[in-house]
Amino acid sequence: MSREAGGSKDSQKHRRLHWSEFSRFAARIGHTLEAVDEAEDWMLEFFVWFLVAGAMKPGTLANYRASLSVIQGTAGQDMSRSTRSRDLQLERRDRHGRHRARTPQEFTDLLVAAQAFDNGVVHVIRLMRWLGLRMREALMCGKSLETWRHLILQGDRRLPVERGAKNGRPRRTEVLGDRVDETLHAITAALEFCRTRDFELVTGCNDDLKSAKSRLKSRFEQLPMRRELGSHSLRFTYAVDFANAALDRGVPPVEVLTQLSDRLGHGPSRVKMILEVYCWQIRHRFPEKIQLPSDFVPRTQTKKSSVSSADYPEVRFKGNRSPASRRRPARGRRSQTKHGGKKQNHRPA
Repeated sequence: MSREAGGSKDSQKHRRLHWSEFSRFAARIGHTLEAVDEAEDWMLEFFVWFLVAGAMKPGTLANYRASLSVIQGTAGQDMSRSTRSRDLQLERRDRHGRHRARTPQEFTDLLVAAQAFDNGVVHVIRLMRWLGLRMREALMCGKSLETWRHLILQGDRRLPVERGAKNGRPRRTEVLGDRVDETLHAITAALEFCRTRDFELVTGCNDDLKSAKSRLKSRFEQLPMRRELGSHSLRFTYAVDFANAALDRGVPPVEVLTQLSDRLGHGPSRVKMILEVYCWQIRHRFPEKIQLPSDFVPRTQTKKSSVSSADYPEVRFKGNRSPASRRRPARGRRSQTKHGGKKQNHRPA
């Protein structure tokens, strides 16, 4: 079910782990769940309060609730009411303040320190800074460098980010208008470096992505890249420069946030988060009271993500209940679905 819900491999793994922990909690209170759709609202609410009593941070708690909601939604159960922060009066996560944009001198010092370790790390840092890339995107962008260089030379400032994009969602970043030369130089240097290395900027001991990512993280730990100046601060630096340049051109504040959200790969609907997180250092440049669209726009449900008796003939619902309503099958029963044209028993996520 986690695989059907989509998302990155890490997201799918975390969903399975979170739901397994919830299943063990249900067993401890005397309700062994033999199938995913046997979970009930009150069990989930009890589990949330159990986590709160254990002093779980609001951000981590939100991740648990999102995982459970996605799994139960894939099983045909709408448990959003049991996980709504406002109804449960839960503390909201504070999403701003952990990172900040680097000053030009701090960025220069970082490059000097990185050159003593690994030139590949230097190229990753430059690409993250000038294009606002995530660490994984910069690590995997080697085969896109030639395309990016060609687009910039042709006068195009929008560059496609396809490899390593979060949740597999390709996006298009944008070259900063007053930093074209620096960006082109960073891309050209990175291309020359990795051309003879199978287009890999950083190579791990096992010659795979996992080990390369581990090596890059290890290098970051050895550099002054911790806490507020962690690797994500490079994206913050790009975001602040992008927003300042757009505001200086007279672009409306809401449009600035919408464009920046799109360039960073968060989609056009996360403008409130962009303002509170990435632009908190320049909050004074935006109106104190600004009309922003909701961060959480419900997506239109598609047949792929919904569960219905028409899409899945093996799933039968009693009476006139809709697929999203509560289903309590008899103990030991497994609902069946199709995977690659074959019938398989559903296992707990």
